[in-house]
This record gives sequence, structure tokens and C-alpha cells, in this order.
Amino acid sequence: MAEQKKAPLLKKEEDYVKALEGFINPETDQVVLLLDYDGTLAPLTEELSVMPKDTEINIKKLAANEKIFMCVFSGRELSEIKNHLKFPNVTYAGNHGLEVEYPSGKKFKIEMPEELLEKHNKLVAELKEKVVCSGAWVEDKKISVTYHYKGVTDKLKAKLIAEAKGLIQAHGFQLIETPYALEGKPRVNWDKGEGAKMILEKQFDADWAKNLKIVYVGDDTTDEDAIKVLHGIGKTFRVSELPTLKTYANYQIKTVEEVGYLLKAVQAYYEKKKKA
Repeated sequence: MAEQKKAPLLKKEEDYVKALEGFINPETDQVVLLLDYDGTLAPLTEELSVMPKDTEINIKKLAANEKIFMCVFSGRELSEIKNHLKFPNVTYAGNHGLEVEYPSGKKFKIEMPEELLEKHNKLVAELKEKVVCSGAWVEDKKISVTYHYKGVTDKLKAKLIAEAKGLIQAHGFQLIETPYALEGKPRVNWDKGEGAKMILEKQFDADWAKNLKIVYVGDDTTDEDAIKVLHGIGKTFRVSELPTLKTYANYQIKTVEEVGYLLKAVQAYYEKKKKA
């Protein structure tokens, strides 16, 4: 049974090489990269931000590799993340996998119950109306919502947090507390874990877990659902500066910039093959 615990923190480039040692055979393996965008490939901001240069360089190389299946997840709408990146060989999963588009143009969308969407929209609207001020902001993830308060002064913080907690619970959402943020999740059987499984089954087959070399990277509590599903199957990485982080992931990465080291380590397998 998977348990959340403190994972080894990767610090230097050689740590990332070691973490993947012996995992990928570029000649024979079908490699899958499942990558969150906001807070993982690029800094988390209200509007979509750009990737660090090294990350962008390696993402482009890996996305062009026919032996790699790459899927970029986002809590934002599919069209928003796809139009921002514009990589032709990438599968895009918006709204945590509720909307998916493959490079072939094939799409699928899971419709959430109308009643749940109404509850969600009311919660988002009320949070924006009552507790967005002094640097706090609301991230609408379509199936869940996050209230960010990192920039709020200590004087206002306790009052705003208490009010936001009350609103999330009053609307019937599950409250998850994280450093500098509150998450409201609907009480339904859908999360990034379910999204990841469905994407892999549709692209490959029901035996995907036996046949793929999967690398998953995410920074959020919502990513823990997918990381748990992939426990013992792939290599999983959680991006967080929190020194006391407990995670299902195999490893912890401290910053967005350091995610570039991991992508570089994956790309190195294919660079070595070219030189051989």
C-alpha cells in the first residue's frame, strides 16, 4: 500500500542522472512523459507563464522524438494550454484530463454533472467576490478550485484564510490545506489519477502499466492522485520547496528551474544513442 512520506530531494544535475539510471533503454522502450504545466514546467501565475529556457529547449527535443509519448496536463482549459505551447507532437490534457486532444486531432471530453458545475461556479464567484484582495487570488481549475494567499500580509492572512475555508466547506467541497493555498475538491470520483489512466489506456491498451516506462512530474496536491496511481510503475517527481513535504513520489524537486535538469537527463539517453 502506497504511503506519503518524505522523498529524497534532488539537488545537482548528477542526482537527476542517477535517479533515472538504468530506467530507460532508448533502443527498445516506449517512454511516456506526463508533465504538469503550471508550477512544474513554468512558474505558477494567474496568467500562463513561459518556461525557463533550458526546459523549453529540452521539451522541444523530447516532443519531437517518436519514441516518446508526451502529455502536458493543466488545470486550465485545453485550448488555453494548447495555444500557449503549440507543440505539434504533444497530447494536451486540460481541466486535469477532463478534456484531451491527441496529436492526431482526436479529442475526448468527460462531461461533469450540471449540478456540480453550478456548485463549482458559485464557489469560484463567491471566493473572487469576498476574499480576493491584497495579493490573494483564485485559480479556477474547472473541477476544483485553489485559493492562493502567498502574497497576503500577516495582518490580513488569518481572516482571509478563515473566510475562504468557510466558503469552500459551505459549498460542499472537500477542503485541502497546503502551504500558501487552500484547495476545494468536489466529492466525485475524478482526479488526475483517473485522467492519467484513461489517457494511457486510450493511447496504448489495458496493459499499459506492463509495457511503458513512465515519468510523471507535478507540483500540486492534485498531482498526488496521479503519482499514487503510478506508484511502483514509473518514476515520479513532486516539485515543492516545502522541507517537510510528504508525497507518494519517488523524488522531490525543489524548483521549476530544476525540472529542466530532469528533462535534460531524459534527453541525454537519446543523445548518447546518436553518438554511439
